[in-house]
Amino acid sequence: MEIHDVKAENPSTNGAPTGSPPSDNPAVDYSKNLTSFSSARYVLEVCQKLDTNVLTTATALCYFHTFYKTASFRQFDPFTAGCTCIYLASKVIDDDIRIRDIINVGVSCINRDAPPLMLEPYFTLRDSLTQAELLLMRSLGFKLKIDLPHKYILHYMQSLEDWLGKASLESIPVKETAWSILQDSYHDALVIQYPPEVLAATCLHVALELYGVVVPSDVDPWYSVLHDSCTKQTVSDVALKILNLYNEEKSLILHT
Repeated sequence: MEIHDVKAENPSTNGAPTGSPPSDNPAVDYSKNLTSFSSARYVLEVCQKLDTNVLTTATALCYFHTFYKTASFRQFDPFTAGCTCIYLASKVIDDDIRIRDIINVGVSCINRDAPPLMLEPYFTLRDSLTQAELLLMRSLGFKLKIDLPHKYILHYMQSLEDWLGKASLESIPVKETAWSILQDSYHDALVIQYPPEVLAATCLHVALELYGVVVPSDVDPWYSVLHDSCTKQTVSDVALKILNLYNEEKSLILHT
C-alpha cells in the first residue's frame, strides 16, 4: 500500500485535520503534479507540518534525490519514498518524530480532506515504510551521514561580519534570506551535485546581490577565498539553477 492510495473515508469527521498549509504557502494538488520538483516540495511540506529540525529536512531531501538518481516514479511511489526519507533522516539526526505522525501528515498532504487513518490502513502503511526504509538504506550504500551546507553558511557569515561589519549585516536580513534560498534549493538534485561549501557561498552571494551589498575584498569574487571549489563559474551556475526553481513553483497546479 502506498501513501497516495489512501482515500478519505469520512471527510465530514469532526476535528479531522485538513492538511491546509499556511496562507503564504498555497496548497498544491500533488496528484496533478508528479515531477521531481513537486515531489520534493511534498517532502518539504510534510517536514514543515511536522516541524522537523532543519537538518532533518535537508537530510531527508538529500536521501530523496539520491534515491531517485537510479529509481523512477514508475517503480517507486515518490510520496511513500518521501515519507520514508523523513523517517530515516529523523532517526539519523535524532529528531523526535513519530512514524504515526509522518504517515498521517503525509496522507493529509495528498488527500487534504482525509481524516486520521483507521488502524488497518495505518499499520499497512507503517509496514510499507519500514520495508522501504531498508531499500532506501541499501540505495544510499548505508552512507547516512551527510555534510550539509548549513554550518558553512554560519561560518561564512562570520567572515562577512569581519569584512562588512556586524552593524551593517544586522541592518539587512542576509542570513535569513540565504537560509530561505538554501531551503528552496532542496527542491532540486543540485543539493547532492555540488559541494556544501559551494551551496552555502552561492546562497549568501544571491542574498547579498538581492540587497545590493558589495563585499570589499582583495580578491574577485569575494567568495573564492572561502573554498577552492567556490569559483566564479561554479557559483554562477548554481545561482542560475536556484533562481530557475522559482519559475517551476509558478507552474504547480493548486488544490481547489
